[in-house]
Amino acid sequence: MSSSMLRTRRLSKDNTYFELKQKIIDNELKPGQNVHEESLAALLGVSRTPLREAIQRLENEDFLVRQPNGRLKVAPITVEELEEIFLVRGMLEGHIAKNAAKNATPQDIQHMTAMVEKTNQSLYLGSDKDALPFGFEFHDYLSEISGLHTFERILSQLRDHTLRYCRYVSLHGEWNSQAYEEHSLILQRIVERDEEGAEKVMQDHISNSLSTALKRLKTVDETRKD
Repeated sequence: MSSSMLRTRRLSKDNTYFELKQKIIDNELKPGQNVHEESLAALLGVSRTPLREAIQRLENEDFLVRQPNGRLKVAPITVEELEEIFLVRGMLEGHIAKNAAKNATPQDIQHMTAMVEKTNQSLYLGSDKDALPFGFEFHDYLSEISGLHTFERILSQLRDHTLRYCRYVSLHGEWNSQAYEEHSLILQRIVERDEEGAEKVMQDHISNSLSTALKRLKTVDETRKD
């Protein structure tokens, strides 16, 4: 088989994986929803081979769950997982903000300022959905400039799960608008080279975001019971 054909097959597998994962993150495939290979293949317009590989990867990443009867379902949204994700983030991202305050160059600060301004502009225009990705870019950039590569790798594994929960919460009400104000405060501490302050503000930021998400999940659960 030629190298070009191998690259095409690899792209097909990767694209199928990313498309399916994105539909789970965006809640197009609902938490706890039963899914079947036939319907997924039709939805994505792909054959079974790349789909099965994508499913296996997403099972390994806990986005899909294989039930005892062998059937597949989308991983549920749970309070327990939400708490675990944000507790780990709080521990890691506090250190990341501290290191970012030490390492940030003037160019980094300029770039992060633009990110915060984009977020604020999206909120001003009433687009909470657009503001969310900008917020994630801000966190990703802090990880990048922190120099804490192991922390960055662990957080990258949690990133899409975090995004899935944030999008789910946003579907049932506005995401925590205070969180974006806190980004400005984190940036201010970084500009001031206040390493301890940046760490504390980041930890508070993650804790506040967790509280907001937990309240929203509780509201959704109560609505379903009614």
